[in-house]
Amino acid sequence: MPPLSLQPWRIDADALRASLRSPARDWPLDLVEETGSTNADLTAACRQAPWSDAGMLRLAYRQTAGRGRQGRPWQGQAGLTFSVALPMPLAGVQLSGLSLAVGLAVAEALDDCGARAGVALKWPNDLQVDERKLAGILIEAVPAGPDRVWAVVGIGLNLVRDADMEVALGRQLAGAAELLPDFAAGRDATRILAAVLDRLATMRTAFIAQGFAPLAARWSARDAYRDQPVRLLHDGRVLAEGIARGVDADGQLLLETDAGLERITSGELSLRAAGASA
Repeated sequence: MPPLSLQPWRIDADALRASLRSPARDWPLDLVEETGSTNADLTAACRQAPWSDAGMLRLAYRQTAGRGRQGRPWQGQAGLTFSVALPMPLAGVQLSGLSLAVGLAVAEALDDCGARAGVALKWPNDLQVDERKLAGILIEAVPAGPDRVWAVVGIGLNLVRDADMEVALGRQLAGAAELLPDFAAGRDATRILAAVLDRLATMRTAFIAQGFAPLAARWSARDAYRDQPVRLLHDGRVLAEGIARGVDADGQLLLETDAGLERITSGELSLRAAGASA
């Protein structure tokens, strides 16, 4: 399937607000034409903001200094690029598995919008369709006092396949347009964003109460590489190889190696199928 062109689109702020359920309905929603990085903007805002139970959204139609994991550029003209600050009354060490919980929330939000089956999750923070990247997640923590932290969640979700980005990355991407029937960016970008915010609000409440553990089975049902041979890389260098055996209650990857079952924390590692290029 060749990449699709994307006509100019904007979020309908009134429709977005009207379609949100509580508690997301009460979140401040900040939509801007351009910024350096929505994650950087919200990180700065969280350092100044009074503690609140409400999340915050900042969406930009263009990010000039956005970045993904390992510093990869993230501009996102062909997709939704936004950040949400989630107030988490938890110690930083209790955020283990949060990136997986966010990925699950985004996947289920696409289900809510009528996406066809096939949205898979790649440990620790990507969404895929047929092994092509659909979305990526980057989380940064901003301490706000004892047992309080703002989790600034950056999300880049492709609406269509970006041909220029495919060339730059050397691989094919996926887009929401191929998942939703009769896709129309002007309507569906707003609809997807509302569904994601509602799912994130619900996830936040559950995560605060019980952490990632109750979500592990739902995440595993979408695991893109469960029971497949994989490699773990850092800066293009293979650090470990084995069979992916899902995740544990803390969101750590279970990797079956010659030495036995190892538990891998995410850090700056990248997971690839055993036969894929670095």
